[in-house]
Amino acid sequence: MGNMKKAINDILKDYKEILIAILIMGIVSMTIVYANFTRRLQIVSTAKVNDTKWDIHFENLVKHPSTDGYAAEVISEPAISEGRTIISGLNVLLKKPGDYVTYTFDIYNAGDLDAKLYSYIKSTPICNPSHAICNSVSYTLKYTNGDQIKVSDTLKINERKNVTMTIKLDNSVSNMPNQRIEISNLDAIFDYVQD
Repeated sequence: MGNMKKAINDILKDYKEILIAILIMGIVSMTIVYANFTRRLQIVSTAKVNDTKWDIHFENLVKHPSTDGYAAEVISEPAISEGRTIISGLNVLLKKPGDYVTYTFDIYNAGDLDAKLYSYIKSTPICNPSHAICNSVSYTLKYTNGDQIKVSDTLKINERKNVTMTIKLDNSVSNMPNQRIEISNLDAIFDYVQD
């Protein structure tokens, strides 16, 4: 009985050694197979985006004199300020029917990207203390070539568009007010985006 037990233990010991040897050979062969079927692919590179300049601004603000004997008086001249993106300071006195004042200016694309007009807002004049006279005041902005300013107008690199701004008291005003009327809200906003 003792011999039998010893024989079984010897067989089990040999069996365990064989299993361990097979297991080690399996792991080694799987490592070799894994190494043969794997490849590391790498992309090593750099990229740069060239810096661009976005510069759309006003230039060449010019007053054009009233003609035909009209008597509009410019109390203070407008000026281009704030990084050349604002025209401000215009104060004008319209004295009789038909009076007007006209300025022209350029919108210039000095940047590196084509642009388009994303939005264009022109305010409606407000008159104080008499609101009725505002029905006879026109405030217009259009391209000097006669075209209307409209959303999606393009402004290519180095392109400039000349704009005419006119503030006018209608010829048909029959009763001028007996007091000075302040006209305000003569604003316009041009928003450009990359085309």
